[in-house]
Amino acid sequence: MQIEEKQIVINGQNITLRSPGKQDAETFSEVRDITYRETYFLARYPEETDFTADAAEAMISDIAERREEFLIGAFRKEQMIGCVMVLKEGNHIKFRHKAGIGIFILQKYCGIGLGRQLMEYAIENARKTELEQLKLGVFDDNVAAIRLYEKLGFREWGREPHAFKLKDGSYRDEIQMVLFLS
Repeated sequence: MQIEEKQIVINGQNITLRSPGKQDAETFSEVRDITYRETYFLARYPEETDFTADAAEAMISDIAERREEFLIGAFRKEQMIGCVMVLKEGNHIKFRHKAGIGIFILQKYCGIGLGRQLMEYAIENARKTELEQLKLGVFDDNVAAIRLYEKLGFREWGREPHAFKLKDGSYRDEIQMVLFLS
């Protein structure tokens, strides 16, 4: 699904929210790789993902053709600085009403309201589809993200103890959250 382009200004910086195109595959791949290195709040370590520009291009093309799934990239001067994804679990009848939502942002753009803008625009666009709910999982110690999701209307529905085991041997719980779109 293609998303209408939207211009925003954050801290005096012009940022464009739009669907990534094939021409953005390289920057999409780079930003995703960098964010995996900058934070442990994502589900994988950097060495566990091989998201090449070719893989990014294939993903962009595939999702653009789907009706209720989409990517929204945040671009500053044509350089992607973050992305939100709304992806369904499959097309089985019993699951068609819901999708997962995930976000990643370059660390230097965290804490300025970009995450809120991306999430709000994703929710706005999800409401234009037949989706009824968005769900996500978040590390229990990612307090800023949890606070944002709650402000956006997401509610905790469950918690998986020790969902993530880090390299240092410590564990993090995963909080499961849902937002009903109607």
